[in-house]
This record gives sequence, structure tokens and C-alpha cells, in this order.
Amino acid sequence: MTRLAFLGVSFLLFLASAAFGDPGLYQNNKKAVLYWGPPPVVDGKVDDWAGLLGSSPEKFAYGKLRATKDPSAVIVWRTDNKKLYIYAEVTDTVANENDLPAPLAWRNDSLEFYIGTDTSSHIHYVPTDNQIRLVPVSRDDATKIGVSVNDRIVDTERDVEGRVIFTDTGYRIEAGVPLRLLRIKEFSVGQAIRCDFQLNDANTGERENLTHWNSKSDNTYFDPSAWGDGVVEALSGAR
Repeated sequence: MTRLAFLGVSFLLFLASAAFGDPGLYQNNKKAVLYWGPPPVVDGKVDDWAGLLGSSPEKFAYGKLRATKDPSAVIVWRTDNKKLYIYAEVTDTVANENDLPAPLAWRNDSLEFYIGTDTSSHIHYVPTDNQIRLVPVSRDDATKIGVSVNDRIVDTERDVEGRVIFTDTGYRIEAGVPLRLLRIKEFSVGQAIRCDFQLNDANTGERENLTHWNSKSDNTYFDPSAWGDGVVEALSGAR
């Protein structure tokens, strides 16, 4: 490698670390990756996610991006074929506690994740299409997290483990959702999936910004054709 090329690569890695923390996550919006392998520890920390490629919802359905890329998020997910694990780092200078019931929590700060295994063209949900909403509920109790699947509240004491950590720049949110709640039996390495990610942002208690990874419209919650393409990849060392 030439000295110029080495400096270029080093600079890009520096930018990635500066933007999303060190060790942190790395952004790759060209494709959404669902990592297959051993489960992470759900503790709201980046340790088990460090260095993985994440997706960022940067297409505005409505709202206005500020110069500091606020709001923004990097989202990564993985599976052990028992649960779908989700981790997100959110940048938000006005990060709110959201005490709305999860099915209504789109009105304030929250994240939504769309995933399906049916890659055929369709505009209405089929049984394996899913909308998951994760809600940051409390600054003081990291175990308090709101969760809904297809607009049905999920029992966070019995069915879903989750953590929310508020930070100086926003919040981190992590959860493990059983595949049985998603009506998905399992994933396989190399499998194509359909998916999208959504960031709901409110500064005054009512949603002001709505961004997606793939869709440019507020239609992901009812039209799976608006989602993008993803793929299941094995974590390094996973078999």
C-alpha cells in the first residue's frame, strides 16, 4: 500500500471513530446487514457491537436536518435464531423521556424497525412482516423501556429484555425480541430480507422530525414495498 493510500484509509477510520465513538459502530448505508451468531449481553453498552456495520435513517419523510446531524442514529441488529437483537446509538440534543404507551410512542422520541422474510413484491403486510418500536422511557432506570410489535404492547418483564442509557449526546437503546413474537422461525446466512429503520424525534413533546433508512415517505408502517433490501451475514468466527 502506498503512503498516500495508507493515510487515506487512516483518515477514513478516524472519521468513523470520531463520528460514532471508539470502538463504536461503523456506518454503511449501502445495505442493511442482519448479523447471525452468538447473542450479545443486553446491557446498553456497545462492547458486543463494536466495529459492526450499522444503518442510519437519513432520508427525511418530514422535518429538517440540523447542521450537526441532529437527530441521527446508527442502528445494528443481529440474531442467534432465538431472538432479534437491536442496538442503536442516537444523537439528539433534546433527548426526551417518552412515557406514552408504545403503540402511540411514535409521537415522541422513539425508534422503529421493520423486518420481513418475504422478499416478493407486496404492499400489505404478510404474516412475517413486522414493525417493532423501542421507546426510551426513563433517565433514571435503564431497565424501563417501551416495546411494541405490530402496535401491540410487549411485556418487557417477561418477553423482552432491554436497556436505555441516556448520554450527553442522546441515548443508546438495546433490546432482544423473541423471534416467535415476529412469527419468524429462523434466519440463515446469505438469506435476503426486507427491512427499514425509522427515527422519531420530538423537541417539544410532539414529533417534529421523521427519518427512514430507505423510504422517503411516512408509509413504512403500512406498506412493506417501501422497505429496502437487507442480507443475513455471519459474525466473524460464527458457525
